[in-house]
Amino acid sequence: MYNCKINYGPRIDERLCTGCGECYDMCPMDIFGWDDERNMPTIPYPGECSICCFCETVCPEVAIDVHIPLHQMLDFGILPTSLSKESKFLDELK
Repeated sequence: MYNCKINYGPRIDERLCTGCGECYDMCPMDIFGWDDERNMPTIPYPGECSICCFCETVCPEVAIDVHIPLHQMLDFGILPTSLSKESKFLDELK
């Protein structure tokens, strides 16, 4: 079996996640797992993510950020150079 790292799909910011389980319960692709010891979601199947961003939408703590693959960004006309690592949304909240 091949072992490769998937660099797209959801990322959970564990500093913000409260372990509510919304992402785990609501993901239509069922890519989330659950760590009973830490009472936190995990992402054991990132390669099966369909990039629907539903988990990002239902997270009440805004602890999930879905990374979109380069080929999908280009398909939608989003230039990678137009994106910044800093969120403009979070700057507005300060």
